[in-house]
Amino acid sequence: DVKRLGGFENFIYEYEKDGKEFVIRYVHSHHRTFELVFAELEFIDYLAKNGANVSTVVHTIDKELLFKIPAQEGYYFSVCVFTKAKGTYVKKEQLNDGFFEMFGEAVGTLHRLTKSYHPKHKRYHFYEEDFIDMGKRSLGKEHQYVIDRSVEVVEKIKGYEQTIDSYGLIHTDLHFGNMYYDGSELTFFDFDDACYKHFISDIAIIIFYSFGMGPLTDTEIEDRTIQFLISFMKGYEKENHLDVLWFQRLNDYLMLRQVILFIVIYAAGEELINSPWGQNFIGKFEKRIKDNTPFFNIER
Repeated sequence: DVKRLGGFENFIYEYEKDGKEFVIRYVHSHHRTFELVFAELEFIDYLAKNGANVSTVVHTIDKELLFKIPAQEGYYFSVCVFTKAKGTYVKKEQLNDGFFEMFGEAVGTLHRLTKSYHPKHKRYHFYEEDFIDMGKRSLGKEHQYVIDRSVEVVEKIKGYEQTIDSYGLIHTDLHFGNMYYDGSELTFFDFDDACYKHFISDIAIIIFYSFGMGPLTDTEIEDRTIQFLISFMKGYEKENHLDVLWFQRLNDYLMLRQVILFIVIYAAGEELINSPWGQNFIGKFEKRIKDNTPFFNIER
């Protein structure tokens, strides 16, 4: 009764046992080392034990978080199990001011908890990711400007202060495909990309996927973002305070997401490049990356 759930970078399945639903994930060592997966699960375990709404890690009978099985050519899989989150994906008709306030409070909880987190196993900092090297391997000369923009924006963000109130271990990929909603609360999952980054990045990602990928005009994106942030930050501030200065830097984090996605699409190959999603992204953001067009008018 094991059913494939898919997964872009990992192999993910769901199954039922004793009337409960679980998710089992196989992570190839070419993608993440055992130590990095351990660090991810250690963080999720900490969040769950301290009141965050996350899909919890199921420990093995030996009280371990994960185990290793050998694969071909010296590689291996890190295998772990999670409880399946309650509910299902968020529906458009559920998006209202009350939902966004609850969403903000849940994200604020993650950021508040990361401030007092002291792990045994460390995840990486955002600037240690290999996406720029991946871009150099995957993009031709006609897309050199994407590499240049990547280096430029990473260096800019790297120069911003990294204090306990602005920087820590965060999810980094909070789009609606990585959370379930049961009508009263959200449950977050897929911390595979979790790394040390500025808190504002999580909020930028939410804005990008909620409003940036659709058919909205720039003005409509600004209108929707303003309405969203009023409710979202009302909830967020119940749990964690983020200085308004960081919102003046939002465009940098949104540009970072654009260049990373552009590189990932080309690294994945023709199938993703030519898919409707890939073509939509390239058509919408290729020129904006080239011209360094701000995502929106921050002063507004």
